[in-house]
Amino acid sequence: MDLSLVDPGVIRPWLICEAGGRWLTAVRRFGAEIVPPELVPNIESAERDQVLAKLARPVPSIVLWETRRESLALSCDSLARTADLNPRTLQIVACHQLSHRERLCLTPYPVSAMVEHPEDLTRLTRMIHLHFARWTQVID
Repeated sequence: MDLSLVDPGVIRPWLICEAGGRWLTAVRRFGAEIVPPELVPNIESAERDQVLAKLARPVPSIVLWETRRESLALSCDSLARTADLNPRTLQIVACHQLSHRERLCLTPYPVSAMVEHPEDLTRLTRMIHLHFARWTQVID
């Protein structure tokens, strides 16, 4: 979809920060289905620093962080910084082979959901609708 033809007021950023392309592919596959029909997701891949730069404008958005054991501390920092920078951001963590103990390290941070498999994204539909409704006052 050509976003230049869409009213900017209905575009919602969805940033994917991951090592590969698995989650970007999944969000592109399911994104339009799990975002409210009156909104248009702008799904793109971004490095951690790019995510923070793109969220400087307080627009309701979603960030999916792929978190691995070796990036756990960096992910915690990114989660906290994102929440401070743009409180209108819903943060999802894609847990890449994290143990229960490692997942517990994420609980003090503003994580709205943790997913293990791309198919898990569809179970977040209601939460995503409510997140955007909070900022647009439209609840279906």
